[in-house]
Amino acid sequence: MDRSRIIELLARKMAGEANSSELEELASLISRYPDSVYYEELLGQLWQESPVENEHDTDDLYQKHLQKYAADFNPDLLLPEIYPDEEPSGKKSYKAFATIAICLVALSSLLYLTKSTAAKTDTQIVAGKGVRKNVRLPDGTMVWLNSDSKLSYSRQIARQKKRIVHLQGEAFFDVAHRDHQPFIVKTDRMSVKVLGTAFNVKDYAVENSSEATLLRGSIELSVNERAQQKILLNPSEKFALVDGQGKKGGNSPHSTDMTMTIAHVLPVTIGDEQYIEETSWKDNTLVFKNETLEELKPRLERWFNVKIHIESARAGSYRFTGAFKKEEITEAMTAMQLIKPFTFNLKEHDLIIY
Repeated sequence: MDRSRIIELLARKMAGEANSSELEELASLISRYPDSVYYEELLGQLWQESPVENEHDTDDLYQKHLQKYAADFNPDLLLPEIYPDEEPSGKKSYKAFATIAICLVALSSLLYLTKSTAAKTDTQIVAGKGVRKNVRLPDGTMVWLNSDSKLSYSRQIARQKKRIVHLQGEAFFDVAHRDHQPFIVKTDRMSVKVLGTAFNVKDYAVENSSEATLLRGSIELSVNERAQQKILLNPSEKFALVDGQGKKGGNSPHSTDMTMTIAHVLPVTIGDEQYIEETSWKDNTLVFKNETLEELKPRLERWFNVKIHIESARAGSYRFTGAFKKEEITEAMTAMQLIKPFTFNLKEHDLIIY
């Protein structure tokens, strides 16, 4: 195992026991695995913090450490081959090997525990502009990912004590219920914790507002800058966080000038149909109610994968209520022209509104 060999060689180098061929091998391994410098830093700290008073104390300390952590990690990481069959010449060499043993046991334990408990994000799902995706996570949770969004999580999420995912953009979650394994959604601005429920989270970096909408079950959420303040939502409630400093893309996302509100979610009636505006997108329907064209701009850009330029302040102030399902951008703009007078010109992925 390359990782184990790197740890062994680093320890031998620190003890002054590595020969020239081992040093060359170590250099080659480090060049292949640049992140192994982490092991070197950590091993150095353990080395400095592991003083050796005498042979008996060192050997006893190693045995106690081994007994304490033996059940917590792969025995292969103990690297028994570094311990010589014959007694080393000189007390200094014995102490060096004993200290290495202590460092390796502690480091191996730490690496194993970190691997088994850390919420590493080794998998990422991306939905580009104009694209929406539906995926099932390894724990059975269903996720709908909206346009221009990313979801990161660990492939081992089903085995984690806390099932943690990281979201950029917007997603709807139908969480598989698991007792004692809370499901946590983290964004740049807030954290949402549940056991099993259905809810929507929206947090785009370029917008100054973030939302969490609950449809079923219950959720506990907190704002990252006010982590101690817990907010509980009931079904059909929406939490909104608005940054008074403006768009996050142009200002610090850690502003203290924030407004938090909780409102009841009401269906929007358009024609003969009713929609939940906050979650209709997962059913491939873009719903908007009494919004100005300027307010709609970022949603339209993501939905249709275009860049919109509004060159008329009057057109930007027009308000619209409607729902788009299978329409192309030109069809959508033509339909909106029937409600308010404006002109538009589409050139590739640029839409200019006059």
